[in-house]
Amino acid sequence: MLQKLRDQTQGIGFKILVGVLIFVLAIFGFGAFNLFVTGEPEVASVNGHDITQAELIKAAEREQRRLAIELGEQFDASQIDLGDLQASALEQLIGRTLLAQALEDLGMEVSDERVNASIRDNPAFQADGRYDANAYRRMVQVMRFTPQDFLREHRMELALTQLQEGIADSAFLTEWEMAQAARLLNQRRDLAYLEFSPDDFIGEVDVGDEQVRLRYDENALDYRTVESADVSFVELSAVGLLDDSSIEVTPEDVESAYAAEVATAVGSDQRSSRHILLEVGDDRTEEAAITTLTELKQRLRDGADFAELAREYSEDLGSASQGGSLGLLAKGVIDDPQFEEALWSLEQGEVSDPVRTQAGYHLIELVSIEISEFPALEVMGPDIEQRLRMEQAELLFAERLRELDGLAFEEPESLEGISEALGLAVQTVDGVTRAEGAGVFGNAELRDATFSSDVLVRGYNSPAIELSDYRAVVLRVDERYDPAPIPFEAVAADIRAALVVERARALAEAGHASALERVRTGESVSDVARDFGLQWETFPLSRRTNAEVPATVLMAAFEMQRPMDVDKSVGQAQLPDGGIAVVTVTHVEEGDILIMPDREIADMRSYLKDRIANLDFVAFYDTLEQDASIDRSL
Repeated sequence: MLQKLRDQTQGIGFKILVGVLIFVLAIFGFGAFNLFVTGEPEVASVNGHDITQAELIKAAEREQRRLAIELGEQFDASQIDLGDLQASALEQLIGRTLLAQALEDLGMEVSDERVNASIRDNPAFQADGRYDANAYRRMVQVMRFTPQDFLREHRMELALTQLQEGIADSAFLTEWEMAQAARLLNQRRDLAYLEFSPDDFIGEVDVGDEQVRLRYDENALDYRTVESADVSFVELSAVGLLDDSSIEVTPEDVESAYAAEVATAVGSDQRSSRHILLEVGDDRTEEAAITTLTELKQRLRDGADFAELAREYSEDLGSASQGGSLGLLAKGVIDDPQFEEALWSLEQGEVSDPVRTQAGYHLIELVSIEISEFPALEVMGPDIEQRLRMEQAELLFAERLRELDGLAFEEPESLEGISEALGLAVQTVDGVTRAEGAGVFGNAELRDATFSSDVLVRGYNSPAIELSDYRAVVLRVDERYDPAPIPFEAVAADIRAALVVERARALAEAGHASALERVRTGESVSDVARDFGLQWETFPLSRRTNAEVPATVLMAAFEMQRPMDVDKSVGQAQLPDGGIAVVTVTHVEEGDILIMPDREIADMRSYLKDRIANLDFVAFYDTLEQDASIDRSL
């Protein structure tokens, strides 16, 4: 491909194109390309709501960061297929869009106080058992959310939980269903199994030298080395650019960023408040609501108790019974700007004038103010400086990436020019194959590039291959190793061992087939076991949860028909160690809810209700998806 491109660049047409681009850039700069962009590319549409490429990229980045936090040191970005990650993120965005539309259609909303309480009570945002605004802020930043985006996403999560709980609450179980479930789930069976393991037949196998040699000769292609390559590469990364001389962060920059963080910190100033809400509509005009609240405010001045008035007059069902209490509210948590502005304008103990919001008119009392101390500049400074340097490094990375790709193309047969021009060390990795490689070559895209014809056959540099987390690699092959025969002596022992296992397994399978047929025709199980030198494992009145029985045997035993006209049911099961078993069931006792302990009944009821609720929610979502107009453009 690169050779074809090189040939094409010598043509007149290409030179004309370059001339046009130079003219456009000279007149308009790089922003000229925006002239040809009509808008943000769309990757999907859900009932007319567009999902943009920028949203998808952001969602994929957040999912990758979530995995990094969840897996910790075990996280390896090179093992993530970015295509699969974006495809998964797109389906999540489509699903969330469908559910968000359903929530809107159902009129389901979550109150500000519930959002606030959920954040305040989340252990991830606490230190020493108390809400920590700094912990909250750090987590929001790590996940690359703005405070507003995070609150919006969290509010939707709570609304979805509310929807799911509503569907779950509608699930019900009849006593007959409980009895039937108990009859099946608590059923007990007398079962036994006779295992035929290859290990039991190894002593009967004799493999001669000529048989080993014959296997080697007949399967010569199986005994060859894997194609591999020794590779040199340079790696460009934003982290590696942090100390670049072009990056400069002044103390003034740090102070400015610190001031911005202080100004936007969510939760540093929390306010405990109470309110009385009067709704406005057909039954009450705005003037009537204002008049009533003004009268209530006067009664408060005269010594009336706010909580008592809230219980009597407030039409906010969520807080009226609590004396109008909204608990601690952090700035930015409340959706309604009029309410937030009024609350933050009050002094402690002060009561507002009537405040108009979408819900109606409020009388708001500021009960108390709780201030979480924001870390000092001396504490935050190093982290802020590092972040600012990284932001500049990421921008510089984009510039150097273009230069890296250009150099890889202009000097296709060496990495030395790239190394000198960009100050990147040439590194090496030996023994890279199509399936695996050490270090950064755990990345499948790099391995694919290694074995591309331009790199492996023609000996050119690869193009700059961009990885996750602002990293890019250019590689070339130093030495190519074609598949070659492995000497017989080196693999003879492995071939012999494989032949022994194969023949032992064949003997075990033949013995099992014979035993299965003999037991099915009614022959004594004791005689069958004795003839093979084996012993039955028996488990009387075994339940489905019996940990002493192999899971596959349990599954087979409880899938078999109960013995009715015969003395036993007969089946078979594959065992985890490679063996195979004859399985018998001789007696079945149904479960009886009347003799079950109360604890077991409660657990079973909870399990069944959860299962029904999950199935109902899946059915609800499937209906949304079937009725929706979804266009995936990606």
